Amino acid sequence: MEFIAQMIEQYVGDEQTIFLGLVLVCTILIVLTVSFLLLGTRSPIQDKLDSIKEDNSVGSTSSDKSNRLSNTLESLAPIMAPSSGKERETVRHKLMHAGYHDANALNVFFAIKGVSFIIGAAIGALLYFFMPDLDNLLLWIVASVAVGLFLPNIGLSRLVSKRQSKIRAGIPDALDLLVVCTESGLGFNAALRRVADELVISHPDLADELDTVCNKIKAGVEMSDAFQELVDRTGLQEIAGLASMLAHASRIGGSLAQTLREYTEDYRDRRNQEVEEIAAKIPTKMIFPLLLFIWPCFFIVAIGPALLSLSATLGN
Repeated sequence: MEFIAQMIEQYVGDEQTIFLGLVLVCTILIVLTVSFLLLGTRSPIQDKLDSIKEDNSVGSTSSDKSNRLSNTLESLAPIMAPSSGKERETVRHKLMHAGYHDANALNVFFAIKGVSFIIGAAIGALLYFFMPDLDNLLLWIVASVAVGLFLPNIGLSRLVSKRQSKIRAGIPDALDLLVVCTESGLGFNAALRRVADELVISHPDLADELDTVCNKIKAGVEMSDAFQELVDRTGLQEIAGLASMLAHASRIGGSLAQTLREYTEDYRDRRNQEVEEIAAKIPTKMIFPLLLFIWPCFFIVAIGPALLSLSATLGN
């Protein structure tokens, strides 16, 4: 008994051993928690019903894994979900603009944000325990936590801008094809469907949105409402003018082909004006690099040798 007591006192007295033991226990608990979340997010009865329902479909294993993963992420979503409805609505619109229209997209995003925050906090804790002598340690810890907290929002904003740029690049081609189809005798719905089929390879995002508009019009939604929903889904205000012009032409009985041609010309002129505006800003933007980097080097090369020779002559 005395030998056992001495061994316990020896191990308890070693602070490094205690710390390593706590790290080992925390790691085991984290692994077990993640395993339980991945394997037991729902009741066995629900899992059995889903497996029976998907027995007749191909690829039931992959769908079961995806459902299990989505349910796991949904269970983690309340950790980072905001209490205000305005912020949730803003994030939902950004997800819609990025192309994520699923019902659980919002929960999945907040779950990913929670996991990212936990990883950032864990990195900060590792820096605090294993690198206590690091310069500006507090700054590094705050930076790791901030990166883990805001990295999903930054990634979502980049996805939104990337998708909007892709759709914006395909609008001129879609308008030209739509004008050609309507002037050749096709109805507007048939022309829109043909344009969506033609743009699948070159502009798949815009083709998917136009296909959604065609399905909504076919289901009985008004054309103006369908295009307004397109503006809400993509976040591009360039299409709002087209929606209003088409609604006005259909209401007064005007020619859709002529309306589309006029809007295409106006849209092309507006794009040329935007390019000219960007080109006009280039000289102003080049002033600061010229003053900071190019002109000092030029004066050093041009006047430097003369100044050196002058100082040598005056020194003698």
